[in-house]
Amino acid sequence: MIGQRYGEKKKAVLDICHRYLRLRGDTEDGVKPNLLKDRMRALESNRYVLAVVGEAKAGKSTFINALLGESVLPTDISQCSSAVVEIFKSKEKYVEVEYADGTTKRFEDDPDTPDLDEAAEQLREIGAIRDQYRAIPATLIDVYILEGRITPGRPLPIADLEADSNKPLQNNEALIREYVQGRTPSDIPRKITFGFPLKYAFEGLRLVDTPGVNAVGGVQDVTYEYINEANAVLFVHSLDYPIESASLNDFVNNVLPNRKLETLFLVLTKSGLKSQGAIDQQVGEAYRQYGKSFNHDRILHVDSMLKIVSEEIEQFDRAASLKEHYRERKSQELYQLKLILLNNVLEDVGGDSDLEVIQAALRQSSNFDEMERIIDDFSKQAPELQLSEICESVKIGFDEQKRDLDENISALEKKWKYPQKFEREISKIQCLLAEYQSSLLKHADNVRKQYTGRHASYIESLDEITNRHLNDINSASAFPRARKAIFDYHAEMTSFTDEIAAAIRAKFENEMKRLGGEFKAAYDITVPTVDVWGIEAETKEAAFRTVEVERGPSGFWEKAWNLFTLGFATFTDEEEKYEEIAHLKHFKTAIRSDVNEKKDEFVQLVRYFINRIAPDFGSALKARIDARDKELEAIKTRKEANEAIQEKIVETKKRREEITEPQARVSDLLANLP
Repeated sequence: MIGQRYGEKKKAVLDICHRYLRLRGDTEDGVKPNLLKDRMRALESNRYVLAVVGEAKAGKSTFINALLGESVLPTDISQCSSAVVEIFKSKEKYVEVEYADGTTKRFEDDPDTPDLDEAAEQLREIGAIRDQYRAIPATLIDVYILEGRITPGRPLPIADLEADSNKPLQNNEALIREYVQGRTPSDIPRKITFGFPLKYAFEGLRLVDTPGVNAVGGVQDVTYEYINEANAVLFVHSLDYPIESASLNDFVNNVLPNRKLETLFLVLTKSGLKSQGAIDQQVGEAYRQYGKSFNHDRILHVDSMLKIVSEEIEQFDRAASLKEHYRERKSQELYQLKLILLNNVLEDVGGDSDLEVIQAALRQSSNFDEMERIIDDFSKQAPELQLSEICESVKIGFDEQKRDLDENISALEKKWKYPQKFEREISKIQCLLAEYQSSLLKHADNVRKQYTGRHASYIESLDEITNRHLNDINSASAFPRARKAIFDYHAEMTSFTDEIAAAIRAKFENEMKRLGGEFKAAYDITVPTVDVWGIEAETKEAAFRTVEVERGPSGFWEKAWNLFTLGFATFTDEEEKYEEIAHLKHFKTAIRSDVNEKKDEFVQLVRYFINRIAPDFGSALKARIDARDKELEAIKTRKEANEAIQEKIVETKKRREEITEPQARVSDLLANLP
C-alpha cells in the first residue's frame, strides 16, 4: 500500500516533536521552536505528486484507477482540452474545475441523494467530448483558442491543425467552425481537482492524470508544470504499440527535463494478453533504447485491467459468479476484455480453486505488486529525508539539553563537595565559552568573505552552467526542445545553489565539531552547539523570498509561459499568417535574455544567503552561550545550604531522566530513516 509505512513514521515524528516542545519549555538549546513549528506545519500539509503522462489510449486513467484500487477516473471518454485531473485524499467527494480564464467552479455530492455520485458524474461530463465532435481534434482546437491562433472573424488555420493532428480536416471545416463558435477560455478547463476518500494512509499523495502526449502532437503546455514539479513522473506506454513510437521518443529526447533517474518510471501497460516472450522482448528493447533516461528497475510492465479484476473478484463468492457478471455485460468492450483476462488466469490455476488462490494469480499476472513496491519504496525517500531532518533538529535539542543538565549536575556537585574551588572553576568555564564563541564568529566571517568576494569560485561555475544551456537554447529547432532547455537550466541552477548552501552549512557544522573536540580534550568541558540545518533552511527560504520580491513576482513556469505566448503578439494582423519558425526565433530571443537575468538572480540569491546565514549563526550561538553563562552564573552566585544544593541536584537529575526516553525514541526513529 503506497505510503503506508511513511504515514506511520510521519505520525511518530510529529508526536515526538510535540513531546519535545512540551518538555523544552523556554529552555535555550540551539533549536528555534518557531522554525520547528513551521516545519511541522509544512510536514502536515505536504504534497507528494505522481504525474502520469503518456500517449492517448495508453491506458493512463485505467492505470491510475488500478493503482488506487478505486474507479476514480472515467475511462470511457476522451479527456478534454489541456486539462489535468489531480486526485487527492479527502473525506468528502468533490470536483473543483479551474477554467482557462481563471474562474473556478466546485461540484459536491449531495448528502440527500447518497445513491447518486454527483461529483464523479460532473467529472465525467466535464471531461466528455460530444460524439459529433469526435472526428475533429477538439483538444488541439482548444489549445489553438487559448494560444490566440483561433479567434472570431479570422480564417481557420486548417493547414496548421492538419500538420499538428496528422488528420485530413478539409472536409470537416464546417464542423470545426460549429465547435469553436462561442467557445472561449471560460469553457475550457485547465485543471480539475478531485477530492476522493482514498484508502491510502499516505495523506500527501496526489495523483495527476495529464493529457495524452500525442493528443495534440505533443505534451500540453499546462502539463509542463506537473512534469517539472512532480516528485515522480510515470510515462505510460501501451505494449500494443512499438517501443520506438515517435511520441515516446519525442517525449524522452525533446520534452522530458533532466531530472534524477530515480524520479522517472516507464510503465509498459496492457501486458495481460501478451506472451512472456513478447513482454521480455519489448522490455529488453526499452532497456536498450531508454536505459540512459530511465533506470532499468524503473522500467516495468503491468496490466491495469488484471489488477482491477483481482479486486472485483472480492465481491463474489466464486469465480463463476464473476464470469457470469462479465458475460451479462460483454456487449461492452470493457467487459469483454475482463472476461478474456479472467478466463486466461482460470485456465492456469483452475476455475474451482479457492478465491484467494485465484486473486493471488490475478495480482501476480498484473505485476502490480512489483509496481506498488517500487513506487512505495521511492515514495518514502524524499519525504522520509524531510522526517530525518526534523528528527535531527529535535535530537540536537534533546542532546544539548542533556549536556547542559549534565554540566549543571557536575557544577552543583562540585559546589557541594568543594565550595572553595568551585567559583574559580566556574569562572574558568565561562571564559572558555567566550573564547569558543569568538573563534566560531571569526570562522563565520571568513566563510562569508570567501563566498561574497568578487572572485568567488561558484560564480565561474554559474557562468559555465548558463553558457551551456544558452547553447542548448540556440541550437533548439522546435518549441519542445527550447522549453526543455530553460527548465533544465532552472533545475540545474537551483540544484547548484542548494549544493552551495549545504557546503556553507557543513563548514559551520564541521568547525563546531572540531572546536568542540579540542575544548573537550584540553579542558574537559562540553561546549554548546546550534541547529545549523534549521538556520540554513530558514535563511534559504528568506533569500528566495527576498530576491523574488526585488525582481518582481514570477514563478518560473509562469515566466516561461509568458515568454512563449509573447510570440503570438507578433502575428496579430489578420493578413499575416502564423509562422512557427518566426515565433520560435522570437521565443529564443526572449528566453536568452531571461536566462542571463536568471543567472544574476542566482548570484544575488547566494550572496543574500551567505550575508544572512553568518550573522544568524552568530546570533543563535550567542543565545546558546548567554543562556549557558547565565545558568552557570546563577549556580555560582546562589547562596544556599548543602541540603538545598542536594535537593537541586535531585531535581536536575529528575529533569535529565524525563528527556532520556524521548531522546532514545528520536534516535530509534533516525535509525529507520535515511
